[in-house]
This record gives sequence, C-alpha cells and structure tokens, in this order.
Amino acid sequence: MSSTNRWSGARGTTVIGLVAGAVGILVLRFSGAAMPSVPPGLVLLVAAAALVAFSTRRWAPIVAVLVALSEILGYVLSGSTYGLFAVDSIGILIGTWVRGIGIVLAFAAGIAATVVGYRRTPSEAH
Repeated sequence: MSSTNRWSGARGTTVIGLVAGAVGILVLRFSGAAMPSVPPGLVLLVAAAALVAFSTRRWAPIVAVLVALSEILGYVLSGSTYGLFAVDSIGILIGTWVRGIGIVLAFAAGIAATVVGYRRTPSEAH
C-alpha cells in the first residue's frame, strides 16, 4: 500500500477520528474535568491512530474499532454524556462533543477500513 493510499479513504478518516477523540480528551483535561494525570483513553487513542496511520497491515483498523468501542462504552457508562449539555463550562462542553464525534467517526470509519482491507487480495494489502 503506498503512502498516499494509506492516508486516504476510510483509514485516513479513522486516524482523523482517533486524533479528534484524543484532542477532545485534552480539552476536557485542561478544562478541569476529573481524570488521571495521563488519561488511559488518550494513550489508547494516540497509539491506535499511530498504528493505523503507519502500519500497512490490514488488521490495524480492527484495533482502532476496539479502542473506539471501549471509549464509547466508557463514555456512556461513566456518565460523561452530562458534558454534552454542560453549559456551565464551555471547555467541558466543547471537549465532550469533540471527543464524542471523534470516537464515533473512528468507530464507523474503522469498520469501513477493515472491510476494505479484507476485500483486497493478499498481494495488495500486506
């Protein structure tokens, strides 16, 4: 897979979604949201984005899907959805929306990238 193909289509969109989710977490962190010094979600999103961006393996987007799914579940189960309407803190409002949109985008695009990767012949996709 050439470097131009690696960054286009569903794989590129997956990377954008993962990075947006990470940026959302950073915005939340600097807006005063309660979280660890180094949020695990941030580490996972950045690592998954790097894997999808720099690996030519067809299974790489599956990692992104699993990380995005874990973020979505953590997002909903932790009660972070409060931040979607938190008008008392604009930073938390923006961070929550950026994180949410990013991880949903990464999840959907990761599924598409996985399907595309496995539809190619083995000689086309490492």
